[in-house]
Amino acid sequence: MRWFVTIGWILPMVLVSLYALVRNTQPLDTEHCWMNESHAMWLLTIPVCFSLVASLVFLINVVRVLLTKLSSTSPHPAPLGLRKATRATLILIPLFGLQHILLPFRPEKGCSLERYYQIGAALLISLQGLCVSCLFCFANHDVIFAVQCYLSRFFPDLVTHPFLESNGGQPATQSRDVVV
Repeated sequence: MRWFVTIGWILPMVLVSLYALVRNTQPLDTEHCWMNESHAMWLLTIPVCFSLVASLVFLINVVRVLLTKLSSTSPHPAPLGLRKATRATLILIPLFGLQHILLPFRPEKGCSLERYYQIGAALLISLQGLCVSCLFCFANHDVIFAVQCYLSRFFPDLVTHPFLESNGGQPATQSRDVVV
């Protein structure tokens, strides 16, 4: 736990304090209440790039382990294992924050691409929570099962109760028995 506290809290405090100290010593960087970018921005960009590379390494390792486990147990290792690994990778990308890989490489100020960069960055950052909640909550089999049960009470003509739809009218024993 000490490593997590050190990496998650102490290291960022040290880096931000160092950035503030370096930026405060530059007279041009302290104008306009630090609204403009500084020459010391690299003190924040380099650690972000390291954390993105570490996240990418973790993601590749997770996919490698998934492919290893799926290929040994699956009767059809290549297509099924590849499909499951691809799905797992797409689910893990927002969890690891790899969509931020584009953000440190900002176009020069006044460039024609700067406006598109600002819009893209705002969309990526704003929609990360929605993406993660959709993937991990609303796409979960148990959540879908619970929502179908709830909706079948109020709209029995539109939504069939999941207990009755999975086994041809016979009740399902678990939520995993329901075909979604």
